[in-house]
Amino acid sequence: MADGEEAATAYTIGWEPQPGPQTALLACPVFEVFFGGARGGGKTDGMLGEWASHADLHGKNAVGLMVRRERVQLLETIERSRQIYGPIGARYNDQDKMWRWPNGARLRFAYLERDADADAYQGHSYTRVYVEELGTFPVHPRGVTDHPPRRPAPLS
Repeated sequence: MADGEEAATAYTIGWEPQPGPQTALLACPVFEVFFGGARGGGKTDGMLGEWASHADLHGKNAVGLMVRRERVQLLETIERSRQIYGPIGARYNDQDKMWRWPNGARLRFAYLERDADADAYQGHSYTRVYVEELGTFPVHPRGVTDHPPRRPAPLS
């Protein structure tokens, strides 16, 4: 290497957002985002990609949870996450259903088949929570949360 010449850093790009909604999702400054669309439209990839960006930015302070209603619904999401996260150095623990990044970031997959299953997560602290297929969850009589309803900000 000549004086002043820097070594090229080798890295792998595990995922890139599609132009349009996925790109808007990653650029969106709003904390709570409802990201919807047709089946096969890239919603799950958008969430997995958003997490990879968050994990890279916040390291050990990034702690995420991705939930679906049923365990079987998680299988394809976990398989897709293997394609994205494995090549970038994250390690998956099948027993814990958790990804760990070299920088300390963690993403756990869980299913909430019964409303009471959510009680197991009470008191946990997450920097990101992804609810896949929100429409498969029953609606609480007062809404999804006890907070007054807010209109989600549009992504475009």
